[in-house]
Amino acid sequence: MRYIAAGLLLLIAFPLSAAEITRQPLEGDTDLISVTGVLNDGDEIVFRNLAATSSKALVFLNSEGGDLKAGIEIGRAVRLRGFATATPPGTLCASACALTWLAGSPRFLQPESNIGFHAAYRVVDGKASESGVANALVGAYLNQLGLSETAIAYVTSAPPEGIAWLTADTA
Repeated sequence: MRYIAAGLLLLIAFPLSAAEITRQPLEGDTDLISVTGVLNDGDEIVFRNLAATSSKALVFLNSEGGDLKAGIEIGRAVRLRGFATATPPGTLCASACALTWLAGSPRFLQPESNIGFHAAYRVVDGKASESGVANALVGAYLNQLGLSETAIAYVTSAPPEGIAWLTADTA
């Protein structure tokens, strides 16, 4: 019983990262950093540690979203390091992942890319409800990235149960 309690305490103290974050070298001094899976609190730390060893990188994103803070903080690390972002053809980058994608410099959007945005929300009594505080934080982040007010409104306009898919026309 003591070992079970110790194991549970370790899981609480050190939550597992939900996203798989890997780095592999490409040509020259460029690395490919892949972020795959649902973003979880703590993934931003894993990303920052891995990105710290890259001078130049292309960040591939494939995630349905997840933890808002993780998405924003990974995005800040991407912007700070001057990394490019892309979504491989046929994959998904939505919600918190799409906020990370916006930080890339440059950002790559292909016709087969699935990049989607919606308003930040919290779940209350099993129902998604827009969060004014979370959307204010998203707006501040997007402003730091240099996005226009029109772009910020677009990113946060779809309701929590909906999604605004980015296309070449809306980009």
